[in-house]
This record gives sequence, structure tokens and C-alpha cells, in this order.
Amino acid sequence: MQDLNDLQLFALVVRHGGFAAAERASGEAKSKLSKRVARLEASYGARLIERSTRSFRVTDIGRDVYRQCEAIIERLEATDAIVARARDEVSGCLRISSPPGLMQYYNSHLLLGFMARYPDVRVQLLIHERHVDLINEKIDVAFRITSHFDQDQSLIKRDLGVRQRILVAGAQLVEKAGGLPQSFEQLASLPTLSMGEWLDRDRWEFEDNAGNQRTFVHVPRLCCGDYSTLHSAAIAGMGVAFLPIHLCANELRTGQLLRLLPQWRAPSSIVHLVFTSGKGLLPPVRAFIDHSVAVFAEANRRLSMMPVA
Repeated sequence: MQDLNDLQLFALVVRHGGFAAAERASGEAKSKLSKRVARLEASYGARLIERSTRSFRVTDIGRDVYRQCEAIIERLEATDAIVARARDEVSGCLRISSPPGLMQYYNSHLLLGFMARYPDVRVQLLIHERHVDLINEKIDVAFRITSHFDQDQSLIKRDLGVRQRILVAGAQLVEKAGGLPQSFEQLASLPTLSMGEWLDRDRWEFEDNAGNQRTFVHVPRLCCGDYSTLHSAAIAGMGVAFLPIHLCANELRTGQLLRLLPQWRAPSSIVHLVFTSGKGLLPPVRAFIDHSVAVFAEANRRLSMMPVA
């Protein structure tokens, strides 16, 4: 296999009809051009150019090699053009991983807004509670919600905002219970709705503004892996739910849901967007990262203005 650079320089010399002319046209030193052509001839074991101080002639085999070189160069330039277009055009397939519940609130502005803005991008959204392996599972970007981020040298993260979970219940359940519970002991008398897979005991962890911590152990009436279902069940009065505030802010404002024990909340978690490299990101990935940062910034601003207590 010949060195492509040698072939390109040989073609350059032939195209311009000599070493001096090729030097003037390209800026490549004549000595370098001569050395590369000689190396190519030695590799082939054939004379490609007859040259002396006064003459320059391409041999028959040299002309055949030149035609093949031009064809190779044309293909390389076409390949470069394809890559350049791919870098500039926001198109192709984008694989996203997200934990349950996150997209329910952000869906219209984040995912659907992105797809409307970039119609040539195909999106595959994967909902996972676990942290996916971006490289082995071929994920472009992943949302993660954690209280702390484990440093991974292979990943780059963007912090998008804080997620808090609060206790909520439907207005009819509170009315049926005779009012809002004032303690965890009173809360224990109400049915609960839990995020998970098992109907046995669940544990909710709480903290207050002073940093005090409390664990509430309960046996849920409904247990599922979908925040949307828990949200609907809470509105219907089926039980008390421990929901991310972004899922229930509108219903708290309208009175469909009421906040319970407002002095207590879950320890705050950070929403991260992670990806594997900051260099050479494909246009759909870069565009989605920028779009996500902007959407979350606006959503955080709106949530900060909503009374939820």
C-alpha cells in the first residue's frame, strides 16, 4: 500500500509539468517533491518521470499511475465534502436516555421543540431508571438526576438545574381525611403512591431547612415506574405521592393538588446532561445540548415564580 501523500505529490508534479512549477503552485519545496517521487518510484520499482536539468518527461507507466492518482484524489475530495456537509447540517439520528418523569414536564418545549426546529433529525428516546453506559450502549446524550456526580473522565456534564420532590395529595383525599396532616404520624394514616417496582415497604427520605432529616416508611397502595401514572392517581385522590415539583406545580397553583408537610422535602438533586466528548460532537448532539440548556433555564425561571407551598 502506497503512501497517499506520495501519490498526491507525484500527481501535483505531473499536473504542473515539473518540480519547479509544482513548488511555485503549492509552496512545497522542490527537494521534498523530488524525494517523495523518488521514494514512490523505488516502491514501485519503475521509473515514473524521466528528468534531468533540462528535460521533464512522464513515462508511459507514469501516465497510468497519474490517472489513477487523480481518480483517488477525486474520491478523497468527495469524501471530505461529505464529512464537511455532515458537520454543518443538523441531521441524522440522535439517541437520548432519560429517567422516568423528566420528559413529562419538559416534553413539549424540550423534545418536541427540538424536533420541530430540526426536522431532519431522527430521535430515539430511551427511558431508563438506571445510569446507562453511553459508549457501549451507543447513547449520544443522557439525562441524569443525582445528589452528587461521580467523576468519570470519559464523560462531560452540563448542570441543568435542581430537582426537588415534595409530598402532594388530591384535594378530595385531604377533604376526606378531615384536613391536611400535621405530622408524619398523621401522614401514616393515608394511602401512598410510590415510584418503584415492589408493593412491599418503601422509604421516603426528607430534610427541612435546618438540615434535619427524617425517614418515612410506608406500604404503598400503588407502586409503579411511571411518574405520569402517580401524578394522575394523586390528582384522582388515590393517595399521597412524593413527586418532583416540576410535575405538580400547575396543579398546586390551581388547587387540584395540595402540598403536605411543606416544611419537609426530599434532599435536592441535580439534573445533569452528560455526553462523551466535547470535541468533534456531531451537529445533532451539539444542537440538542444547546437546546436543552436554554429550555431548562427558562423552565427553572418559570418554576421559581410559581407558589407551591
